[in-house]
Amino acid sequence: MASREFVKARLAMTRHDLNQVLAHLTDADLRWVPGEGMKTVGDLLLEVANKDREIVGWLRKSEWPDDEPDPFSGETSTLEEMKAGLQSTRADTLAYLESIDDAQLEELLSLPEPWWEALRLLECPRSEMLRNASAHEWYHTGQLIVYLWMRGDNPYEWA
Repeated sequence: MASREFVKARLAMTRHDLNQVLAHLTDADLRWVPGEGMKTVGDLLLEVANKDREIVGWLRKSEWPDDEPDPFSGETSTLEEMKAGLQSTRADTLAYLESIDDAQLEELLSLPEPWWEALRLLECPRSEMLRNASAHEWYHTGQLIVYLWMRGDNPYEWA
């Protein structure tokens, strides 16, 4: 199996897990935070969406997409708006993945600084940066599971 298929499979698997969490959320949950200094549920979902946007933006233009608007607001968007934003940013990631050939996918990119998405290296293949969108998503999915569990929604009881 080609690297592209592994990247796509990883992105699909982590999105499946996030979708299980999303099924247990309501609009009322989005501004909740378990403790002082922690991010709200909505802000964690925004981080997931923005990581796809940041990685693909950088891969396309070799610059940060800081001037682009967020796909939704972590403070005011509804759950359905957040789901649409997550779906849109992931669709853009997958479209980017399909727009490059295998050589480009494995091409080493030079980076201006040791970027976490590039394994804290100054060179990294595009495929690893795209895989990082999945790792980042899983990290926040785990946080959200803990948030839900703290409120009494035991993930071991999810169907």
